[in-house]
Amino acid sequence: MFSSKNRNATATTAGLALLAAFFAVGCSNNDTQSSETASAPVAQGAAGAGDATAIAAGKAVFAANNCANCHKIGDQGGGRAPDLTHVAAEAGHTTEWLMAHVKNPKTHNLGSRMPSFEGKINDQDLSALGAYLASLK
Repeated sequence: MFSSKNRNATATTAGLALLAAFFAVGCSNNDTQSSETASAPVAQGAAGAGDATAIAAGKAVFAANNCANCHKIGDQGGGRAPDLTHVAAEAGHTTEWLMAHVKNPKTHNLGSRMPSFEGKINDQDLSALGAYLASLK
C-alpha cells in the first residue's frame, strides 16, 4: 500500500510529465501548427476576465500551448508575433474578441500568420485564455 507521501510524489511526477508533454507540442512557428496542440487542464468555473482563477488558468493555457514562442508578454517570450503585454488596452479587445481571435485569427486580420486554434483548445480553456489576455492592460 502506498503512503500518502508516495502517492503525492507519484502524482507530482505524473503532473510534471504531463506538463512536459504539453510544452513539447503547440505553436512551434507562425506558419504551421501541430495537429496535436494540447491545452492545460483548467480549474472548474473559469469564466470572467475579473476571475483570478480564470486568469491563472488562462496563463497556464498560454504556457501549455507555447504561445510565448511567438508572443511576448512583459519581458518574457518571443518577438515574431505581436507583443501582448497590453493587448486588452486596445479598444474592442474584449474577452470574447480575444477568444474569437485565438480560434481563427483571420476573422480579424486576413493577413494573420497565426495558426487557428479552433478545435485545438477546448471551450473551457479558451474562455480562461480569453480571461487572461483580457487582463493584460
